[in-house]
Amino acid sequence: MKLHYKILWIDDQIEDYIDMGIKDEFESYIEMLGFIPTVECFENGTVAEQSINTKKYDLILSDYNIEGANEQGDVLIQKIRDGGVFTEVLFYSAQPDFDTIAKNLYRDRVSFFSLIGDESFKGFKEKVFKLVDHTVSKLQELNSIRGLVMSETSELDNTVEEILFSFLSKGSEGSEKLKAYICESVLESAKGNLKKADKFCEQDIFDIVKSRLFDADKKSRAINKLIEIIGTKEEQFQKFYERYKVDVLDTRNDLAHAKSDTIDGIDYLIITRKGEEEPVKFNQEKCIQIRQNLRKHSSLLKEIRELILK
Repeated sequence: MKLHYKILWIDDQIEDYIDMGIKDEFESYIEMLGFIPTVECFENGTVAEQSINTKKYDLILSDYNIEGANEQGDVLIQKIRDGGVFTEVLFYSAQPDFDTIAKNLYRDRVSFFSLIGDESFKGFKEKVFKLVDHTVSKLQELNSIRGLVMSETSELDNTVEEILFSFLSKGSEGSEKLKAYICESVLESAKGNLKKADKFCEQDIFDIVKSRLFDADKKSRAINKLIEIIGTKEEQFQKFYERYKVDVLDTRNDLAHAKSDTIDGIDYLIITRKGEEEPVKFNQEKCIQIRQNLRKHSSLLKEIRELILK
């Protein structure tokens, strides 16, 4: 599971769809679901086939009559399936007999849509939205969303470390203030293990940032202190720690120990907080919120990194 959702789209008149804003609508819908959208467009089936062989896509859209694939899409999809790629595929066509053709072209994970009638483009978009929902729904089980959170928060941890290391390496008055803050916070929490804590500040900057004593919570607090030190007043950077803790750290901790249960036909996460079990609805809205929060903080950390590199 990942935050990126990729569509491959094959049509020799793809510019017409782009001009109608349909590609933008697909990207907006995917963003609304909390993903980072990529819609790669090709006018030639042979070129698209090369991309399919080297990249992983979540959905393939294709005009049935395409250039570079012996003129018919079923030849292309057979090549794709023979290559071990079982991505969901939607074929569409404006030819009058396409419904009949489709009935004789059953393939696993392949759908068809006839672009005939005044409302055909509206129906086409709705069909794509449903297929996106279908592919996403497979990824929303507890284990999948847990894997997403663990993977993405690890990336956020790495970014936090890179930011702190870059700022601490400056050797400025501000970096010395931040180092003093980090040492103070680690020493305060490590009073029960003074042997390790006593020599903490004697380590080089890299070892300080990587130390187990300097955990994820302290690192996010240090980012909050860094923002204070550099003196930026922009709204999106204020109360960084409070927001990061709720959206990222608490979510990771909850999912790491959560179990799932169904109560009255509704899926719940059973989260243990302060020794008590608390049921939280685990549905599409919850998954979207988690993905959106991860994207938000990833973007915010990139902005902070750019600020200190100026």
